[in-house]
Amino acid sequence: MWKLGRGRLAVSEAVLILGVVFGAGVLAIVSEPDGSPVAIWWPAAGISVALLALTPHRWWWWLVPALVVVTGAANLVEDRPLDLCVWLAVANTSEAVVAAAFLRWRRDELPELASLDVFVRLVIGAVLGGLTMAVLAAAGILVLTDGSVPEAFRSLTLSHAASTLVVLPIVMAPPLRRRRRVLWQRAELPVQLVALTVVTTFVFVSGQTRSLEFLPLPLLIWAALRFDVAIVAWELAGVSIIVIVASSQGQGPFGFDFERGQVSALGLGAVLQAFVVVCALMTLPLAIGVEQNRRLLGRLGDSEKLTSATLDTTAALILVTDLRGQVVRVNGATTTLTGFPESDLLGHDIWDMPFAPAGSTGYPAGLPTDPHAQASRETNLATRTGERRRVLWNTSYVLDDQERPAYVVLTGTDLTAERTAAGLTRHLLESAVTTAMIGIDPQGRITVFNAGAVNLLGYDGQDIVGTAFVDLLDPAQVAQRCGGLTGEDAFPRLVTATSAAGATPLRDWVWIGSDGRRHTVSMTLSVAADTFAAEIGYLCVGRDVTEARASQEMLIAALEKERLAVQRMKELDEAKNEFVSTVSHELRTPVTSIVGYTEMLEDGTLVDPSPEQVPLLASIARNGQRLILLCDDLLTLSGMDSGATRWERNAVDLSAIVTGADDALRAQLAGRDLDVVVMSSDSPIPVLGDRRQLERALMNLLSNAIKFTEDGGRIEVSAKVHDGEAWLSVADTGIGVPVEEQARLFERFFRSTSAQQRAIQGTGLGLSIVAAIVATHGGQIDVRSAHLEGTTVTIRLPLARG
Repeated sequence: MWKLGRGRLAVSEAVLILGVVFGAGVLAIVSEPDGSPVAIWWPAAGISVALLALTPHRWWWWLVPALVVVTGAANLVEDRPLDLCVWLAVANTSEAVVAAAFLRWRRDELPELASLDVFVRLVIGAVLGGLTMAVLAAAGILVLTDGSVPEAFRSLTLSHAASTLVVLPIVMAPPLRRRRRVLWQRAELPVQLVALTVVTTFVFVSGQTRSLEFLPLPLLIWAALRFDVAIVAWELAGVSIIVIVASSQGQGPFGFDFERGQVSALGLGAVLQAFVVVCALMTLPLAIGVEQNRRLLGRLGDSEKLTSATLDTTAALILVTDLRGQVVRVNGATTTLTGFPESDLLGHDIWDMPFAPAGSTGYPAGLPTDPHAQASRETNLATRTGERRRVLWNTSYVLDDQERPAYVVLTGTDLTAERTAAGLTRHLLESAVTTAMIGIDPQGRITVFNAGAVNLLGYDGQDIVGTAFVDLLDPAQVAQRCGGLTGEDAFPRLVTATSAAGATPLRDWVWIGSDGRRHTVSMTLSVAADTFAAEIGYLCVGRDVTEARASQEMLIAALEKERLAVQRMKELDEAKNEFVSTVSHELRTPVTSIVGYTEMLEDGTLVDPSPEQVPLLASIARNGQRLILLCDDLLTLSGMDSGATRWERNAVDLSAIVTGADDALRAQLAGRDLDVVVMSSDSPIPVLGDRRQLERALMNLLSNAIKFTEDGGRIEVSAKVHDGEAWLSVADTGIGVPVEEQARLFERFFRSTSAQQRAIQGTGLGLSIVAAIVATHGGQIDVRSAHLEGTTVTIRLPLARG
């Protein structure tokens, strides 16, 4: 079935309980005495409340109509009018909704019947439900029948409230507890149950008519005093069923009065329900109170065990004395630490303890002057083996409920290991002679001044302790970095950065020595905390970096001079480029005019030249063109250096550039006996770049090959894809370049000795322009040459993706 207390029903269980509601309603109607317009007891009411209280609210949309149908069907068993059956069904369901909603008010689950507050809530819910049912049903009786409304109201209120009080404790009772019982205790429940059954049957079923209805009550109280609430709830339900069924059949003292006509059917119902309510109000609160008391005693015992276990497992010494100073309790740590057994300590005065040092009197730390205060002091302790230990004693009072001292508790903490560790730490601090370590309290006063700090600043370690830490620092620097604060007022600002990271960043500070010397110290401040992260001060760690910083400053000064020199050279280079660009512009204009007028004289535009003048004019035009080319090359290089040249970034077919080189070379090959071979790939060779500039680079290489190759020689131009790159090669059989001069081949105005010896004209700028174009396209140039062995120049460019 369902779980007790805060349990929830499954859907199948809820449907099954709907059937139980129907069966209980039919049983109540069938067993009602003659002449009663309504059932004198309606157990289906309590079951309906339990059903709604144990199911989620989201189920009520179908459970509430189902209860109306089931309850109405039960009322139809007695051939009651349909309208009255529907009215009573709605009233019964409304009662269940009101009682269940009240019990679940502001709760997710049905509360457990473990306290008197919950029982009061149960009683109020039962009354509210009974009143809801009685009001609605009485209205129906008034409208639809000629029954007595006051008697019906009274009977229905009691019967339905009693039903809720009897049924709900069964599902709200705490689960049964397993207890260890002796034999007679295990037999107590069967004996009580048999006695209750026999007495209840004798009083209400055996046909006796004397007023002995009070006899089952002591047995129910017996159950409330000795057993769990769940057992009492089940016994109460059983007694209620026996009393009501037997009395409805004319049995027992209540049935006898009904049979004699002294009470009506509704009056009989009211008396029976009043009896049930009284039994519930007498036994359930008593059972709940006894259960609470049992649990409190259990918790108290557990608390006492926990206290004893805590005292015995605590590492500190704990002694409890009465107000006369006599020891009444010691914990296990006391006997373990001192070596004295508990029998040597209990019953003796605290000042007569065998571990107390010689000549001691009274409490080790004295007694507090205020009952709520403590007294603390460190003393020595002598163990049974003669070992001396250092102990911090704390003495306080234990107060009674009147806030008066009842006992004195002494707690001793063994500080021997801590004092030893502190001494070792101080020794380590004093041994650090190259690093300054300074301990500072929260107020900014020096507490530790190690040998390294003494060696650095020259102060006496004992004299400096207790002075302000900021007095060691340069006052002007402190004021600058601490917002104008100086002296002790600057210390809180100085340690502000430690609150977030635990330590300040490493920073250079100027420290003033005892002789007035200024030391540059790389310093950091960190928080000094105990085991529980309680701040106890700060630790300053500093290292003298005066010489290192002086060396760094010299290095920085040298680097600055070098930077200025580089910057000056860059400015000179820019001025040179600007000068070359300006001169080239200024030179190109008159040279262009000279060449133009020379061409006019050559072609006879103005006057036909004489035969002697023609060679002179041709020489002027030829040299003018050389000057124009020189100016163009200089302007090109200047534009590349300054970034003024605009480059396009398009997909270019390198094989197409090579194929088109034939037409561009015809003018340069006129009158020459050279074999020029152009080899290109059948498929496109895509590169990303500026087509015009790539063509210019190729023409410069071809021009050099033509100039430096004698007649009868061979020039090959090829484009191909090799190792994932685009290769553009120009090979000739010319005079070549000496190996030792190839490193300067792409310098501006460089001309090899071979070209100079043969008086081959040229500016030495063509290959510089080629190198700049290739570098801009992210490529590389390879040169393979030797004196009189020809030259092969290969341009390697990255292939275009996609």
